Amino acid sequence: MPIDGAQQTPEGTVASAERDYRVLTASLAVCAGLVVAYAASDVGPHSLSAHVVRDAVVFAILAIIADEMSVEVSDRVTLAAFNLPILLAIMFTGRLPAIGVAMAVGLWGAWREQSRAVVVYNSANVIVAVFIASLAFEALLSPLDVRVDQITMGLLGAGAVAAASFEATNLTLLSLGMRVKYGRAFRAFWQEEMPPFLRSLGVLLLLGLAIAALYAAAGIIAVALLFVPLFASQYMFKLLVREREHVARQTELSDQYLEMNIGLAAAMVVLLDSKDEYTAQHSAAVAMYCRDMATAMRLPEEEAEALHLAGLLHDLGKVGVPDAVLRKTSVLDEGEWESIREHPEKGAEVLSHLAAYQEVADIVRYHHERLDGSGYPHGITGEAIPELSKVLAIADSYHAMTSDRPYRRARSSFEALKELRTLAGTALDAGYVEVLAKVLRDKDLAYRDGSSTDFMGEYERGRINLRLRGHALADVSGLASSRREDPAAG
Repeated sequence: MPIDGAQQTPEGTVASAERDYRVLTASLAVCAGLVVAYAASDVGPHSLSAHVVRDAVVFAILAIIADEMSVEVSDRVTLAAFNLPILLAIMFTGRLPAIGVAMAVGLWGAWREQSRAVVVYNSANVIVAVFIASLAFEALLSPLDVRVDQITMGLLGAGAVAAASFEATNLTLLSLGMRVKYGRAFRAFWQEEMPPFLRSLGVLLLLGLAIAALYAAAGIIAVALLFVPLFASQYMFKLLVREREHVARQTELSDQYLEMNIGLAAAMVVLLDSKDEYTAQHSAAVAMYCRDMATAMRLPEEEAEALHLAGLLHDLGKVGVPDAVLRKTSVLDEGEWESIREHPEKGAEVLSHLAAYQEVADIVRYHHERLDGSGYPHGITGEAIPELSKVLAIADSYHAMTSDRPYRRARSSFEALKELRTLAGTALDAGYVEVLAKVLRDKDLAYRDGSSTDFMGEYERGRINLRLRGHALADVSGLASSRREDPAAG
C-alpha cells in the first residue's frame, strides 16, 4: 500500500512537513541501500543459480502486471495481487532476488506519481519490508526443518510468518510516512487501515500459500500458468468496476440535468410572481396541502413526492398568459378565458421533457379537469382523470377560494370547505374533499389561509425528499430574494 501524493496538508505546515518528509525519505532510502548492500554480500541460504534468477525475473514480471491491474473498488479498498509474486520470491529465490522484485515493482509505479520523494519512499518501504520478511522466513527454516522443494506444514507456516511480516512492516512504514507528511495520527491511521490490512493479509495467506505449494510441487511454469486466469479474472473485474463507474457518472450527469431543469421550472414560477404576485404564494400553499393530504392518505413515497412537486409547479403554464389577463379585475372575455384554459397543458408540456417527472406532468395537465366533464383543457370525466390530479384539484380550489383575487375577496376556510362539499361528487372527488377537511381540522388560521409557508420553504422541503436523492436541486433562493427586494417588481 503506497503513500498517495495527491492528499492535502494544511497550508501552514506544508513547508515544515515537506522538509521533515524529505529527511525521513532520505533516511529510509539509506536504510534500503544498506539492506541491498547486505543482501548482496550475504545472499542467505539460497544460492544465486540461473534458475533462481530466472524465477525472480518471472516473479518481477508477474508483480508488475498485477500492480498494473490493481482495481480501486472503493475509497479505502484497492484490489491488487502484486504482493503474491513478492511473497513467492521471498520464499523461493532468497533475499536479494526478492529485493530485486520489490525494486522493480516500486520503480515501475513511479510514472503514476508526480512526487519523486514519494516514489523513493514507497520503493524503500517495500525493499525494507521484503528484507524483514526474508529474515523472518529464513529464521524459521532450521527450527521447522523447511525445505523449499517440498510441500510441508513447516514451509507453509514459515510462509505465513513471512507474509505477516511483509504486510506489517509495509503498513508500519506507511503510517510513519503519513504521520510526517500529512500529520495523520498513528492511532487514527491504524484504526482506519486495520480492516483493509487484515483483508490483504488474509488473501495473501490463503492464495499466496496455495500458489507457494504449487510452486514447490510443479515449479515456475505452473505458477506462471496459474497467474493467467488470475489476471484474466482481475482484468474482467477491472472492466466491471470501470463500467460501474461509467454508469454511475452517467447517472450523476443525468441527475444533474434533471436537477437543473426542475430548478429552472421552479425559477420560472418565482419569476411568474413578478407578473402576478399571487402565483408563488398560492403554489406554496397548494404544495403544502398536497404534501399533508398525501401523508394523511399514506400514499407511497414516490407518489407523495410527485404530488408535492406538482402542487409547487401546477401554475407553471401561466408564464405564457399575458400580464393584463392575470391582473384583470373584471370578468374575463372568451379569448382571455381561452388563454387561461391553456395553462395546464403548457405547464405539463414543460415538465414532460423531464422523463423522470412524466407523472408530475400528467398531474399538472389534468388538475383542472372535473368529474362531470366541466373542466379543462380536455373536458374528460370520472375515472379518466388521474387520482393525484383529483387531489391537486381540491388543494388548488381550496386555496383559490381562501385567497384575495383582483376580482373578489377571500372566503373563510369554513366557507371554502362548504363550497367544496357542495361540489363533491359532481365536480370534485368527495373522498379527497374530506381528506382535506381532516387535514385542516385543528389547524391555525395561518395554515388554513396558506400563509404559514412560502414558495422557497416548500421548494427546500422538496430538495430533501424528491427522487433525486443525494443531490440538492438547483438553488433558486436568490431569485426569490431578489424578487422581494426589487421595489419595481410586480
